[in-house]
Amino acid sequence: GRNPDSSVFTNLQDVLEIEFPSPTSHEKSSFSIECGICYSYRLGTAIPDQVCNDPRCGQPFHQACLYEWLRVLPSSRKSFSLMFGECPYCSKVCVHTHTHTH
Repeated sequence: GRNPDSSVFTNLQDVLEIEFPSPTSHEKSSFSIECGICYSYRLGTAIPDQVCNDPRCGQPFHQACLYEWLRVLPSSRKSFSLMFGECPYCSKVCVHTHTHTH
């Protein structure tokens, strides 16, 4: 039931029967290390090592996921081992550095 003396926040927690993360724990975990495209940390043996160039975004991606994303974007362009295109999160320019050798 609702307690009229409790805050909206506390009542929400009671009604939904969940605990929201405290502001301090949220700030620490706001740097996400999950890939922004496949939403997982590991992709085979790879971890997200490509990051959006905009420091305000900084979303990490797996190299393979970002490559596939940029490869199908009509607006992306390739230059040597670099591929430029829109970040799926902030729409700023995102650069994929291709390190695999054929």
